[in-house]
Amino acid sequence: MPLFPLVVEGVHIGFNKHKPWIETTYHGIVTENDDKVILDPPLIALDKDAPLRYAGEICGFRIHGQNVPFEAVVLDKSTGEGVIRAKEKLDCELQKEHTFTIQAYDCGEGPDGANMKKSHKATVHIQVNDINEYSPVFKEKTYKATVIEGKKYDSILKVEAVDADCSFQFSQICNYEIVTPDVPFTIDKDGFIKNTEKLTIGKEHMYKLTVTAYDCGKNRASEDVLVKISIKPTCKPSWQ
Repeated sequence: MPLFPLVVEGVHIGFNKHKPWIETTYHGIVTENDDKVILDPPLIALDKDAPLRYAGEICGFRIHGQNVPFEAVVLDKSTGEGVIRAKEKLDCELQKEHTFTIQAYDCGEGPDGANMKKSHKATVHIQVNDINEYSPVFKEKTYKATVIEGKKYDSILKVEAVDADCSFQFSQICNYEIVTPDVPFTIDKDGFIKNTEKLTIGKEHMYKLTVTAYDCGKNRASEDVLVKISIKPTCKPSWQ
């Protein structure tokens, strides 16, 4: 007896001969504060049973892996178009990349999904892009140094701030700045402080400077730091 497709209540039900087909590898990018994954190539499953109802349609994508914070959703059963999105807030500082496998499956031979077929498993690599959520923090609460009066220094001391963001751009300190106005000191981009003129104890025994830092995303330090520079008199020979 020959086998023919069936028609039940006006719905065309046929035999499911072919497995769905997807690419072998996908690369994706997602930003920390977003759930949308931009995939290359796009997620599309094809089935040679199309345009047959059910057998030629894509009913779902299944993600394989432990504790994968992503889900795959079918947007259009007939075209097999789908998307991958984050199920929870992603943290680049905890994990910069995620790798898992994905599989497409068709709708089988009827509404009950009988004889459903699955595609091969494809590998998905997703990179989590950083947002500038952290500000620089100085390693010390206070910095202190002593200089001898009348001497000009190439470097008196160095201040240093760090940033907890995961990307190179947002974790790097791009600039330090002396906030206190009209002081005879400068600071360079690496945090080294030097005097711009010879200092005399008769003018000031100690300078107190407020210094801040900026990361390369222009976030300012969460707290500025105090720098104390004491002036030590030079020893001059004299009769006693």
